[in-house]
Order: sequence, then C-alpha cells, then structure tokens
Amino acid sequence: MIYLVVKAAVGLVLPAKLRDLSRENVLITGGGRGIGRQLAREFAERGARKIVLWGRTEKCLKETTEEIRQMGTECHYFICDVGNREEVYQTAKAVREKVGDITILVNNAAVVHGKSLMDSDDDALLKSQHINTLGQFWTTKAFLPRMLELQNGHIVCLNSVLALSAIPGAIDYCTSKASAFAFMESLTLGLLDCPGVSATTVLPFHTSTEMFQGMRVRFPNLFPPLKPETVARRTVEAVQLNQALLLLPWTMHALIILKSILPQAALEEIHKFSGTYTCMNTFKGRT
Repeated sequence: MIYLVVKAAVGLVLPAKLRDLSRENVLITGGGRGIGRQLAREFAERGARKIVLWGRTEKCLKETTEEIRQMGTECHYFICDVGNREEVYQTAKAVREKVGDITILVNNAAVVHGKSLMDSDDDALLKSQHINTLGQFWTTKAFLPRMLELQNGHIVCLNSVLALSAIPGAIDYCTSKASAFAFMESLTLGLLDCPGVSATTVLPFHTSTEMFQGMRVRFPNLFPPLKPETVARRTVEAVQLNQALLLLPWTMHALIILKSILPQAALEEIHKFSGTYTCMNTFKGRT
C-alpha cells in the first residue's frame, strides 16, 4: 500500500513515459464528428498505425476519413449503430477481416434527447440506453477477447461528469452515463490480472459540440465549456499514460468531494445558484 502511494506521488512530479502508438490499431465509435473526429486527429498526430471510424452518418464518416488519410494515416470507416448488437458483431468481424486486430477501442458514440422523464418518448429513452450503455457492452465483447489473447489492448470510455452529478432535463443521458461508468469501473477492476490490457474512463464537463448546443450555465466565464480538441488531447494522453480515470477539468474533483460530504439540501442550492438546475431549458442539441 505504501509503495503504491509513493509511486503515485512520484508520478505526479516526474514525467511518465508515453505509450508508443505506432503499432496500434484504433477504433473510435461516433468517430465522424465532434469529439470523435478530434480523437481521430489526435491519434493520427501521435502516430497510430491505423484508425477505424464507426458511426451512423456516412457523410461525416467519409469527411473525417479523408482528412485522416491526408494526414498520412491509414483510415477506414464502417456504418454501424452500436445500439444494435448483431450489427456490432457483424461489423466487428468485417473490421478484423479488412483492417486487422483492434488494440485500442474508444467507446465515444452517444445521444441525448434533453427532456424530462414525463416529456420523453419511450423509444427515445430506449435509444439512449442502447447506444450510450449497452453499445459499450457489445463493442467490448466484440474486441476484448482478441486483446486478451494478444496481451495488448486498451478500452476507452468517453463518459461525462453527469455520470456522477446528474441534472434535470437530461434524464436519459445522465442515467445511461451512470450505467456506463459502473460498467467501466467493474471492467477496469476485472482487467487488473490481465497483462497488457487496460481501461480508461474519461469524465469531461460540458464540451462545446453540437450535441449539447444551447445548454447554458449561469456563470460561463467561471465554468466555460471544454473544447473538443482539449478533451481529445487529454484522452489520448491518458491512454498513453495508462491512466484509469480522467476528470476534466481538474476542478471536477472538488464536485465529487462536495457530493460526498454536503447534505442534499445544500447540493440542491448549489445546483440552483450555478444554473445547472435550469441549464437544459435552452437545449437545442443534436439527438
């Protein structure tokens, strides 16, 4: 125990060696736009061998694929709805046949409908759970076995701080992200005795993408939205450092501490004061 504490403390002071990505084949779900597109750029810039993009919109996937190829990195795209289990398994087989083994899987695909429970359509609620949560079950089951055989692999989950601190007006998203967080926590612990295979969960604050367009907090200068480029850069760094958990920005650690020590009434007042209680009232994002 003391050794691990000292090792962690030293790691904060001395720069750690970054993982070489030159032999890694990376698959990014939701890779056509937003954070997914930025992740593809970042992995390409850092020397990934091959990049595979999954998504539902061919136009976006094709544009991102062409951009990555122009950067000099081999890139392929596949149309795949990660919420469809059989489609995931079939597409994963096609990827292995065409591209080879995937050694870094980035579960980034997600949807949000931005409504309260009573205003939400049942099918929309199911869609969020299928894509945001169950989709990660299917993709991980599709690619993890081969990673374990190769003793080389990394599972990444682009989650959200809303997994730990929910807000009104996004009940489908918050619930699915909390489930995905528990999935990754269990998976990460389960991989401790699996040499060469690790996992990373990323929990960013509100990020400036079209997905959450219109979302407003009361003090935007104090709590500015993150840039997709920043989230992508820090995510790839976390993979290279084999970091299990990444909260963005670092001030989100204070949120977690406050949630663990403050009474519910105090937390409710903080939500109201900061504007998170009503931040989804102006939501116009992409579902």
